[in-house]
Amino acid sequence: MLLIDSKHYTMDMKVTKRKGLFKPYKDFSDAIKPFVSEVHTDVLGNIIAHKHGVGKSIMLIAHHDVVRLMVSHIDENGFLYVKPSGYIDVSILHARKVVIRHDERSITGIIGKKPIHLIREEQNCKISYENLWIDIGAKNQIEALQMVSKGDYAYFCSEYEELPNGLITGSYFDDQVGLNVLQKLAELLYKMDKPLDVYYVASNHEEIGMRGASVVAHSIKPDVCICIDVTHATDYPTMNVISDGDIKLGRGCVLTKGPNIYPALFKSLEEAAIKHKVMYQVEISPYPTGTDANAIQISGEGVKTAVVSIPCRYMHTPHEICSEIDIDSAIRLIDEFIRIFTIKQML
Repeated sequence: MLLIDSKHYTMDMKVTKRKGLFKPYKDFSDAIKPFVSEVHTDVLGNIIAHKHGVGKSIMLIAHHDVVRLMVSHIDENGFLYVKPSGYIDVSILHARKVVIRHDERSITGIIGKKPIHLIREEQNCKISYENLWIDIGAKNQIEALQMVSKGDYAYFCSEYEELPNGLITGSYFDDQVGLNVLQKLAELLYKMDKPLDVYYVASNHEEIGMRGASVVAHSIKPDVCICIDVTHATDYPTMNVISDGDIKLGRGCVLTKGPNIYPALFKSLEEAAIKHKVMYQVEISPYPTGTDANAIQISGEGVKTAVVSIPCRYMHTPHEICSEIDIDSAIRLIDEFIRIFTIKQML
């Protein structure tokens, strides 16, 4: 489940059999604090960790907000109706367990729909938000309102587990894996000899329009930015490499190439990967990427921006799948890139 306060929320999910690289954060601020000069949270909920340096600045950013459901109506029988906050495929929701956050409490709910046995041929079988509801066990509206309120958020509820071949599964890898990369980079670069001014940012509101990234980019005005997010793996049935791309789990992190990316920055990252034998893949994005890079690139007078992604199967579902190999390659690549290249070369 998620812990929410008035400014931001972070992950607090049960972890099973965790021995590898990945871990979800209860509080990203506390986790990164020992490796930076200062940490603060702005009005929009961006968590900004700053390692003081001199001269040019580099910003590394991953978002900490997630897709979720907002309670929009509570009927007289105590059932909750919801609308999505961020893109969620409604067809994957029914029969799912969710956790609703109300003040400091967590309320368990089950998403219900009419059973297939009772749907007659003439009835519309299409799943929509209008014919799904959350059952919290309340006997009526009065009791439900003692447990939850309109405007409360409901979150996917699933455990993190290991799969064969270095794969892991769970909800909200988008973008918990990015936060893991930020955290590990902060540890690795803590005693770096280069006096770079480094910002590690956990942005808010990425899933509803890159709003946090826009604010933080205007505030920091970095010279260079690397966005760390997930991207769609395409190595499973029904995917088409011509239309969907050719990105595989376990083949390394992904470098994006397109108009949202500063060409020299892409080239420098690719050179670092080749020099240090870091596995990587290339993703073509002829339009804006759908990441925080969209807002950051065009903030102020413009920011030289790149995107490093971790492949993810089944994005925005309760059971996403990523590879710890790919997470590790993203950490290694950005670490080596920052150590090898000067800001002048990055530009």
